[in-house]
Amino acid sequence: MFAAACAAAVCTATITPAADTERTYQLDPFTQATAGFAGCPPVSPPALSEQEMRVQAHERAERGTSCCLAGTCECGGAYRRDPEINARVAAAIGADARLRSSSVWVTTMRKFVTLQGCVRSKTQQQWLEHLVKRQADVAIVWNETTIGTPSKPPESAQDLKQK
Repeated sequence: MFAAACAAAVCTATITPAADTERTYQLDPFTQATAGFAGCPPVSPPALSEQEMRVQAHERAERGTSCCLAGTCECGGAYRRDPEINARVAAAIGADARLRSSSVWVTTMRKFVTLQGCVRSKTQQQWLEHLVKRQADVAIVWNETTIGTPSKPPESAQDLKQK
């Protein structure tokens, strides 16, 4: 039964055709939660080649079976709840007034949430991580956001007050 669930998950992966008819696959939920930081470069979803996707699918099936047998995750896959976790995290970020001036993208894999994009200050970056850690079913948060943008340093407190 678990193998059938994993096969179904692979079959429902997002498929994006590339220029040379080479396909890429997106297995993990990915969304933009906020878009309030003009100049923040967009983040691309994690994409896999067909070979990478096949390896990932096999590893995910093994991981899911192992954790189910050990009783550390629900049977049916460690990745089963990722779409709803990702949506819940993105909604929480988008609803928080303190984060409206950020541009944040969210990816969830096995209840591990990765945050990418741009925030305006260390305080905003810390609040973002704190908020996400408090969301139901989030196991780990990887905060890869940058303060400022790659081409622009962080704004001073005075600059933020003028906005």
